[in-house]
Amino acid sequence: MPQDKQEPPSSSEMRAFAYRLLGRREYSEFELGQRIRLKWPGADGITELVAALVEENLVSDERFTESFIRSRLQRYQGPMKIKAALRAKGVSDSIISGQLHTGAIDWTELAAQWLERQRPDEFTFDVKKKYYRRLLNRGFAHDQAMDALNKQ
Repeated sequence: MPQDKQEPPSSSEMRAFAYRLLGRREYSEFELGQRIRLKWPGADGITELVAALVEENLVSDERFTESFIRSRLQRYQGPMKIKAALRAKGVSDSIISGQLHTGAIDWTELAAQWLERQRPDEFTFDVKKKYYRRLLNRGFAHDQAMDALNKQ
């Protein structure tokens, strides 16, 4: 039995797929291209399609970054973890630093809010060590973690 070769998709088919993806949530340019390549591995014109969607302002790395940061702040994640995740999604460092360092986000306060939600009984030295490590794993810097622990 010969295997059926999949025909290459038409540009309108790829565009419709991209519209369905973008209807659910924001995507970075890189991530959208990856998703389309995953569906049609040998397809031509994916780069041009993504560029056209950027030109039409349907895909925007800035908008994606804002949305992504907002969702990660709700999970009480720190700047280093957010930056690493955005880099993995193909967002440029200039966009990331522009969004993360606007000054509107008080990272120490966010870390303190996360600590308060954990509600440790006593802050003994061993408990502080444990929560310090957890704050670092959540992506907070040393200074931010120490300031948040000292607020408790």
